[in-house]
Amino acid sequence: MDEARAMERMLVGDSPQDAEFAPTGKSTAQAPAMHDDWYWIGKYLIVIVAALLLGAVLAGLEPFRSATIGNARIGAGSLVQFIAHSGALGLFWALGYRHSAQLRRRGGRSAHLASTVLALVTLVAVACAYGVLLRFISPFLAPELKPWVDWTFIVAILTAASWLLWVLFADSEAWLQAIGRLGAGGAARAAGGAAQVDDRTRG
Repeated sequence: MDEARAMERMLVGDSPQDAEFAPTGKSTAQAPAMHDDWYWIGKYLIVIVAALLLGAVLAGLEPFRSATIGNARIGAGSLVQFIAHSGALGLFWALGYRHSAQLRRRGGRSAHLASTVLALVTLVAVACAYGVLLRFISPFLAPELKPWVDWTFIVAILTAASWLLWVLFADSEAWLQAIGRLGAGGAARAAGGAAQVDDRTRG
């Protein structure tokens, strides 16, 4: 029984030494988490840039410039660019959604900024989607249908903008605190630099 209890203490880590180093373990566990955050953000950005560059390069090749699809004579290059730009926008929105969800999981003050991040990303994605879609469908879009497309995106953009304004108002306290911390940090760095200059002057 004594040996079993000793083994349990070793596995659970309820010794005084383990309790002493528990806070350090928590802080060291945050460093890999931050590294993982930048890792997946970099992955998203690399794929977005690669999709845009690949779409531009393929659309410029001779087979894609001369080939057409269907009776509407949709250019293969235009189709490639539409797919690349749509995929980049989708990845951009997914990046914002994942970052927003991660802010919520962290909790604390950063959780209040999650809705603002998602609303801002949604507004940018919807506004850019209008240009991407219109550039692709304009050659075969009937004139009487263009106002419907325009008003659909007008409503979507206004909705996203209203959502952004609402979450900014709801989370204004969290934003003011974040701006205050940035201002305090800048003032502290400026004061430290001035102190170093004074020390060098006196020396």
